[in-house]
Amino acid sequence: MAIPDDDTIQRELLSLIASRPEKRVLAAAAYEQLAQLHPELTHEERTQRYRNSVSKWANRVQFARLHLANHGLLYRAGVGPSAGHGYWVITPIGEERAKSLGLVDHSATIEEQVAADLASLALEEQLEEGGKTTRLVAFYERNPQLRASAIKLHGTSCKACGFNFADAYGECGKDYIEVHHLVPISTYIEPTAIDPAKDMTVLCSNCHRMVHRKRDKPLSLDELIEIVKARAPL
Repeated sequence: MAIPDDDTIQRELLSLIASRPEKRVLAAAAYEQLAQLHPELTHEERTQRYRNSVSKWANRVQFARLHLANHGLLYRAGVGPSAGHGYWVITPIGEERAKSLGLVDHSATIEEQVAADLASLALEEQLEEGGKTTRLVAFYERNPQLRASAIKLHGTSCKACGFNFADAYGECGKDYIEVHHLVPISTYIEPTAIDPAKDMTVLCSNCHRMVHRKRDKPLSLDELIEIVKARAPL
């Protein structure tokens, strides 16, 4: 088994969360971003379902998260600041521990930021579509270079409503935007080359959620744009 030991995963997970401006991480994003630190992980360890978890790798990360929570470094489930379903949040003690160990690094790349954004969508599709999407998500959605290319091509302003996180939130929102597949990955039958110029676009969080609100029939980008235009003040 190529999975690193628990102490290593704990340090990496604490560093990951402490380095994020919002001091939280979506579980699905944590699995992927930590896995990128360990190219020795096998495909089976990263993707195949294991017991009640998504995979063997996710199961080990969950245990590391539990150990951190037991030591007061992360909030337990249902305790502390509300961060939404599936998020892991660091405690003030955890922040101090991370700083004392030199684990805090605020130089997160665009690739890492976008990996977290798309992991949120991946989690939605896993819940909606089941096993097929879980496998496809593992293949398609775990490519940070692809996401980075989409942002470089399409920019950081929402293609539906024009919202820009940096304009609204300043430095905290710089370079932040969510990436959207124009053709849902769950419709692919087998591995298919994805062109970020024509197969992907960028949306703000609100528009991204509205696209996927009807699970059986996601909105097209044109449909969403028309809805936004119709609701815009005169």
